[in-house]
Amino acid sequence: MFKKLIMLAFVVLAVGMAIPSTRAQIANSFVPIKDEIGRKLVPRRLTVMADQLDVRLSRGESLPERFDGWLRRDYSGVPEDPWGNQYYLETGRRDYTVGTMGPDGVQGTADDIRVTRRFPNTR
Repeated sequence: MFKKLIMLAFVVLAVGMAIPSTRAQIANSFVPIKDEIGRKLVPRRLTVMADQLDVRLSRGESLPERFDGWLRRDYSGVPEDPWGNQYYLETGRRDYTVGTMGPDGVQGTADDIRVTRRFPNTR
């Protein structure tokens, strides 16, 4: 009985995805779930990214000039956040920040997720 209910659910979902108007409704219903998963995944990814940049700095290297190239070439994770945006790097005099623009895709808004680290040997 349980298997038949699961099969029926898959058939209904498949039929719903075949109809363009319901496909959009089904896709939109998953957006809040996707955003919540992203909000939980991204802080850890940014911490790992900052850790890898700290290792680079501890070897006496500078931060990458082309951050997007470093993300694709040297970063051990995925170069894009769960919303399809590329991570960014901001540098200051004493620290640097790696971040994502969050679900809205606009940098500098309340949903941005960021990790800031101090440069070695700065006070």
